[in-house]
Amino acid sequence: MRRSGPVLVAAAVLVACGGSSSASNADLCQDLTNLQATVAFLAAPPSTATVGDVRGALDKLEATWEAVHDHPDVPDDEDAALLAGRQDYRDAIEGVGDDDAFAPMVASTAGIGQGLERSYDAVRLRLVCAASLQPG
Repeated sequence: MRRSGPVLVAAAVLVACGGSSSASNADLCQDLTNLQATVAFLAAPPSTATVGDVRGALDKLEATWEAVHDHPDVPDDEDAALLAGRQDYRDAIEGVGDDDAFAPMVASTAGIGQGLERSYDAVRLRLVCAASLQPG
């Protein structure tokens, strides 16, 4: 006798929690995976980073963050956290030259970067992005 109960329960939990591994999420999950190194950079910029490097990293997030914002499977509070983190980072470096070292701002932006990374991880979990995805 084949036992399918646990599998059906797991599938029901996944659907009830809003998760979906459908093809509609595949492109967005790949885009998010492609940004993994950028998000990690923003969470902990190297000591050699310039403000321009940070601005460039924030610019890379733009299109994908907007796609997350528009995605029906991502609750408003989760996509708002991504957008707010990006904006908070931009506000923190406003008026600072691109060629200036970022190191003096690390302490004041550490919480922003770490929050951005947590929000990114939450969205990947929400969209049930496969851990096996590789940047490409």
